[in-house]
Formats: sequence, structure tokens, C-alpha cells
Amino acid sequence: MKQWTLFEFSAGSDITALTAKQLKRLKQIVWICLLAVICGAAASGPKSTTVLMATAMGLVCILILLQRRKIRFAIGALLWLLTLMICSLISINAGIFDLMLLGYPLVLAYAAMYSGRRFYLLLFGFILLFCSFLALAALYDWLSFSPAVATVNTFITLNLLLLVSGVTMRLIARDTKDVLLQLKQENERVVKSQLEIQRLAQHDPLTGLVNRTQCELGFQRAVAASAQQSVALLFIDLDNFKPINDALGHQAGDEVLQQLATVLQSQLSEQDVLSRFGGDEFVVIISQWQNPAELEQRIQNLLHSCQQEFVVQQHKVQLSASIGVTRAPQDGTDFHLLCKKADTAMYQAKKMGRNRFCWYHSDMEQQQLDKFNLMMRLRVAVKQQLFTVAYQPTYDLKTNQISGAEALLRWSDAELGAVPPDVFIPLAEETGLIQELGLFVLQKACAQVKLWQESGFLLGIAVNISAMQFKQGDLPAVVTQVLADTGLEAHWLELELTESVLIDDTALVKQHIDQLSALGVRFAIDDFGTGYSNLGYLSQFSLNSLKIDRSFVARIGHNKKDLALVNGIIQLASSLGLHTVAEGVEDTQSLMLLQQAGCSCAQGYLWSKAVSPEEFTLHLRKTT
Repeated sequence: MKQWTLFEFSAGSDITALTAKQLKRLKQIVWICLLAVICGAAASGPKSTTVLMATAMGLVCILILLQRRKIRFAIGALLWLLTLMICSLISINAGIFDLMLLGYPLVLAYAAMYSGRRFYLLLFGFILLFCSFLALAALYDWLSFSPAVATVNTFITLNLLLLVSGVTMRLIARDTKDVLLQLKQENERVVKSQLEIQRLAQHDPLTGLVNRTQCELGFQRAVAASAQQSVALLFIDLDNFKPINDALGHQAGDEVLQQLATVLQSQLSEQDVLSRFGGDEFVVIISQWQNPAELEQRIQNLLHSCQQEFVVQQHKVQLSASIGVTRAPQDGTDFHLLCKKADTAMYQAKKMGRNRFCWYHSDMEQQQLDKFNLMMRLRVAVKQQLFTVAYQPTYDLKTNQISGAEALLRWSDAELGAVPPDVFIPLAEETGLIQELGLFVLQKACAQVKLWQESGFLLGIAVNISAMQFKQGDLPAVVTQVLADTGLEAHWLELELTESVLIDDTALVKQHIDQLSALGVRFAIDDFGTGYSNLGYLSQFSLNSLKIDRSFVARIGHNKKDLALVNGIIQLASSLGLHTVAEGVEDTQSLMLLQQAGCSCAQGYLWSKAVSPEEFTLHLRKTT
């Protein structure tokens, strides 16, 4: 068990508990005591002088300890030294009637300030016992003391005690005031921090608008206060906001949001609630409106506010927004459900062309649910490869023989049945599954046409490539690997692109086309004439064929303008050394017109729809 010493009772005065200012103040007190002791020794008798000089030497040693950072030991030594000095002076002078008794409260004050509780109690107990002993000794004449008479020494002693007490207590009191002031300032800072934390917990830190939690509370209050009237919930999403962050930086985007929040807030009344939900999304709660026409006008005002021109970092920024609108209680009273419905209506507004608002209707939710279910089924189908590849023959219009095939992806779901490609392909692009689907079709198509070639049927294969596949940086490597795995020579593979692919990230697309063209892979423009129709890319890219869209081909038999367009496309392709493939040929009249115009190849229901590999093989054998 650890043994306590007299000095270890001052645990509360460890160096870690004293600040630099407190240590400095302690040294000042020791110096004041030292000066007082020396002055007292100069005016005292021999015995008292001896005690005081010994005390002075002790105080010097204590100063040395403080300078060497022996704080704990120095404090204990100081308090005991002063206590024993007073005890000695009292004992050799007037006893309990000596003025030095007034020094005990000062020592106890020092102990309370600089020592721990146990040390203070020990010191206080010692002083109490000592004074009690002196009182009993005087009462029963155990000891004899000098009579208490007023002398010059008494005057000096009294003044020294008062001077030391007054100066040191003033220093300690000033430190205490400073501590109290610091505590007050710290308390004010904590209160401000708590208020700021509370504000941040209720508001968006960027715009200062209320957050989702406060918006929900505001909605609930509005519904409760408007029992006889509908409450409108608006979901606002900025159109094409990402390019601002990409071009000017996120700081500029934040400034735009701050300015927009101020503008939107100016369009609302005190009863309305405007909240930033995150990113570039805002929610507005409107409770004060008389009829739908008034509400529509207020929504139009908000749309107009979003269209204002904002100046950010010396750049002018023009915005627009799409808004979805729901009403309580007509569309429900649950805040989160209404937000979901308003979000659905907002996306419908974007589909309708953006920069507009759209009311929520119940069928929108069913459409979203159907889309979600289809998306989940599509993921499962991709994972389990529940797809097939059908092949539609392409005929050479001069020989009327099959010259190639187009690979087309098909999906038949166990519950939904046959899902049209124009339904699941856009969904696959939206979810990023098109990469896996594209690779699946490419592998199947190349492997199949290689089998036909080994059976004696020399024909090429055309595979559609989406914009998402072109944007991935390893398309040339993927195609090269598939060709190597299947053993198909590159010149038998033709990749079909839409016009939109060619103008999206032109540098990357040209790089991929050039790399694959160097291997021998052919390229065709699918649905030519329906896209951007920028003829410049016909000379810019290494292309081989143009596929005339079926919308033109279907009308050439009874529409002279469409016939003229088709003839123009064929002549243009011929002048550029490109082959032409007419899509959607369904009657002999269209076939004859295409042959007269000089079209190279064609495909359509006149010959065959897209069929399984087995059926396609039968077509090959019939035409051979």
C-alpha cells in the first residue's frame, strides 16, 4: 500500500493543474512573503529574527524548486514553512494573544487555493490542535508567554501581516475574477455553439433554408391549420444543373443555389415553407390559395423565378426547373408519400420537355412501379442470361442472295412474355446493364456467324453498339478479344452506330473507330436520316455503310418526297464510296424502287423477320 507523506497530500497542485499564469502568481506570493519576512527580521528580537531568517532561507529554496518545476513539492513546503514559522513566532512571544495568529487565515487561504482537500484538512487540523494546545497551556500555566503589549514591533508586525494579506489576496481575487470572466465567456460561447448546432440541425447549412425534418413539421402544421382547404406540396428539381458544377466548379454551383433560394423565398408568403432537400432539389409547401387557378399562377411564378439569369464568378448562368405538384388530402396526407408522388410528377415534367410543372396522377405511380419491377426482372435476366439472339437476313439486291445478317437481342420473360427491345434497351442503358448485354450479343453473334461460315455460308454479321458501350474506354479491346475467342475474321463484323453516337465525345468515338477499322472491322450508320443529320461526320469517320431508316422506306411507294430523300441518300452514299442498306422493306414495289435507285442491300419482312439461328440456317439453304 502506498504511504502518504505530508507533501503528497497536495495532489491537487500537480503541475498539470496549474496554468502558466497561476504558476507566475504563486512565485509572486512567495516573493512577497520573502520580502515581508526579511523586513520583519530587521525589526524583531534575536529569537524571532532567527526564525524569520530560517524562513527566508526556506522561501529561497522554494523559489528554486518552483524554477525547476517541482511544483507539487514546493507548494507543500511553502504552506508547511509558513505554518511552522507562525507557530514558532507565537510560541516564543505572546502565545494565543500574539498578532501572528492573524497569519493562519492567510495560510489557510493559500492552502485552499493551491492544495488538495486532504492536505488542506491536515493543515487546518494541525493549526487547530496547535492553537488549542496553546490555549490550554495558557489556561493551566503549563507554559509562560510574554505579555501582549503595544510596541513598535507590534505595529510593524501588524502592518506586515495586513500588507501581505492585502496584496496577495488582491492578486488571488484578480485571478479569480479573470477565471470567472473566462468561465462567463466560455459559457456564452457554449450557448452560441448550442444555438448554432440547433440551427444547423434545423436548417440547410448552404442556403439557410429549413431541412427535411423542419419541412415535414411545417407540412404537418399546415395540414392541421387548413382542415377545410388543400395544402400543395411542390417538388422542384433544376434542369441540367450538373454542367454548371462541371464547368465552373462546385463553389459556383453552391452560389447559384444560394441565389436561387433567395429568389424563391421572395415569391412565398410567411405561411409557406421552402426547404432544400439536397443537391439541386427544393420542396415548397403552399397552404394559402383559394382555387387551382391561383395555385397554378403561383407555380408559374416559381418557374419564372428559376429562369432568372444569375451572375456567378463573372459568368451568366441561365436556369430552368421541372416541378411536380401533389395536394393533401387529395393525394394523401403522409409527408414522405407525398414527396415521393411529387418526385414522380416532377420526372414526368422532365419527360414532357422540362421547364414546366406537372400534377400528380395515380397512374404515374403505377408506371413507376411497373418500371421498377421491369428493372428488377431485367437485372435477374442479365445475371442469368435469359436472353436470345435473333437474326434478320440482309439481301444483296443485285443477286437476291443473303449477304449478311443483323443480330437482334430478344427477351421473353416468364410472366411478362416477350418484352419489346425499345422497352428494355433504354432501361438497360439507364441502369448500366447495356454493357453486359452488348457483350452478350457480340459474343453470340460472332460465334454463330463463325459456325455458318464453317458450314460453307460466307456472310457477315452486323451488331448494334450503343452510345454507352462506346463511352467505355476498352471497346476496341473487348471487340478484339471476342474476335480472338470466336475465331471470326474482323472484316466479317460490322458494328452499327446511331448518328447521335458520332457527335457525342467525337474524339473518343473517332479513336475507337480508327482502332477497330485498322483491324478490319466495318462500321455502318443505323437509322440514317432520323438523327442529327450532320453530313460532316460521313467524311470525318471511317464508315462503310448507311442504313436507310424504315420510316423513309415504308413510304417511298406513295410519297414522292420520301422517294426523293431515299434516292438522295443512295446517291450521297455512292459518291462517298459507301454501301446502302434499306431497312423495313415489306412489298415488291418498294423493292423495285430501291433497285432502280441503286441501293446495295435491303432487309425486311418481304423476306423474313428476325428468326432463331436454326430458322436462319434454313433460309441460307433455300437461297443457296
